[in-house]
Amino acid sequence: MKSDPTLSHIAAEIFATHGIDFATARRAGGWTNANWIAGGLVLRLSTVPGRDGLRREAKLGRRLPSEVGYPSLVDLGVREGYEWTLAQEVPGRCLGETWPELSWDERIMAFEQLWEIAQAVHRSPPAALQLARERAWFNSTDPAEAEAGISRVTAQRLFTYRQAGALRAILSRFWQALPGAGHVLNHGDLTLDNAIWHEGRVVSLLDFEYAVRAPVELDLNTMLKVARQPHSDIFPEPGAAALLQAAERLSAPLLARPGGQERLLGYSVLLELWLLEDWLAHPEGEGPLETWDPYRRLLALGDE
Repeated sequence: MKSDPTLSHIAAEIFATHGIDFATARRAGGWTNANWIAGGLVLRLSTVPGRDGLRREAKLGRRLPSEVGYPSLVDLGVREGYEWTLAQEVPGRCLGETWPELSWDERIMAFEQLWEIAQAVHRSPPAALQLARERAWFNSTDPAEAEAGISRVTAQRLFTYRQAGALRAILSRFWQALPGAGHVLNHGDLTLDNAIWHEGRVVSLLDFEYAVRAPVELDLNTMLKVARQPHSDIFPEPGAAALLQAAERLSAPLLARPGGQERLLGYSVLLELWLLEDWLAHPEGEGPLETWDPYRRLLALGDE
């Protein structure tokens, strides 16, 4: 993400208020916000004026269980219409960045620890649940929206009518199973990039801007993607098999519940469908269509 001069100016003012020279700040990763780190503090600044996601998250963060390792908030506000939060930096590195350097045993341990933290999130009190969104960013509540997406990609001949029918059948079972599930606080974007690895363990789960009230299978689907990559060369044997076994062991109790499997598969279709259409709208740098992970996952689901 390129640094907008307006955002950099705002960031410099916020850091200066706390006695920190913006020249010492370094940019951090982030898709929906501009992030800087300096003086042991992390500044998250919305790139779009008028949003309230960061302030909502700040309120939510105060109510998360201590096991989540959510950073302590230092300050928050709105400048020139752009909301921002300033929090203590959590020691460590992004788990997604560290992942390729870890041994398979460490990866399995990190996977298990991240799911333990996610389960703590799922046990959050009602006060936290009330601050979460009612739908996931990729669609978790609207059958008509999902049908429109399947129709669009089928019209582009990305799927056969049989494959599209299989995806529709998965979603039909999903909508039927959805009302029978209780709602908990889901992180909403439970990826390796939103976790911090420090001194041999996962110590923190960050970025709850898209936290959502939903069945637990929403977060489970995102976690299982870590262990079930379409490209087999990413997780070569034997480590891949061990990671997959760990994932299956952790997910078994949830999938044994009535409707658990149907909800998991439905969330998988909804997420990959959203990602596919987003990539189709912005294909630059993504490579050939047949290599796209969202497309490969949907094809696999459509061929089952």
